[in-house]
Amino acid sequence: MLENTVPGKNTVSEKKLVAKARQGDREALAEIVRQNERMVYNTALRLLANSDEAECVLQETFLKVFQALPEFREQSSLSTWIYRIATNYALMRLRSRKKKADAVEQIDSQVSEKTLETFNLSLGVNPLRSVLNTELRHAMEQAIAELPLKFRSVFVLKDIEGHSLKEIADMLDLTLAAVKSNLHRARLFLRNRLAEFMEHEHPLN
Repeated sequence: MLENTVPGKNTVSEKKLVAKARQGDREALAEIVRQNERMVYNTALRLLANSDEAECVLQETFLKVFQALPEFREQSSLSTWIYRIATNYALMRLRSRKKKADAVEQIDSQVSEKTLETFNLSLGVNPLRSVLNTELRHAMEQAIAELPLKFRSVFVLKDIEGHSLKEIADMLDLTLAAVKSNLHRARLFLRNRLAEFMEHEHPLN
C-alpha cells in the first residue's frame, strides 16, 4: 500500500547522526537508511509503478547519499535531501523509458456525465489519503499505475508529493503550461477510471 511520507525538519539529533555518519560510523549510516528507506522506496514506486525498479532506485539513492554526505550542507533536512536524490533517480529512469502511446485522448466520452457528476472525487491535497474504502483505494493505486508516464510523474509530484507546479516544471524540464496540461489530463484519466469502478461496483439505479 502506498503511503505519503513528508520529509521532516532538521533536528539536533539529526545533525549528530550526520556528523557520525560523515566519520564513517556504520551504526549511523544504518540508522540513516532505516529512517528513510520506506520514503525512498514509496517515492520511487509511485513514480515508476514497478517494484524492481523501485528497489534499484533505493540502492542507487543510498549509494549516492553515502558518497555525497560530506557535501551535504544541512540547509534542508536530511530526509528532504535524500528525497530529492531519490526523486531524481526515479525521474532519470522515467526519461530513459520509451514513450508509450497516449491512452488519454478520448477519456472525456468514455463515462457518462451523470456518473462523473455522481462520483465527483476531489483530487486535492492527497487523493490516496482521502480514499478510505479499501477497494476504492486499491482501484486508485491501480489507476495511478496505469497513467502514461508523462501524466503519472506530474500527478504524483503534485497531488501526492505536494510539489509546486514550478518545482515540477524544473524537475521534469517542462514548461509550466505543459505541467498544468499533463496534470489536468492525469486527473481526468483518474476520474474516468474511478468512475468506471463505481459504475461497475455500485451501479446507479
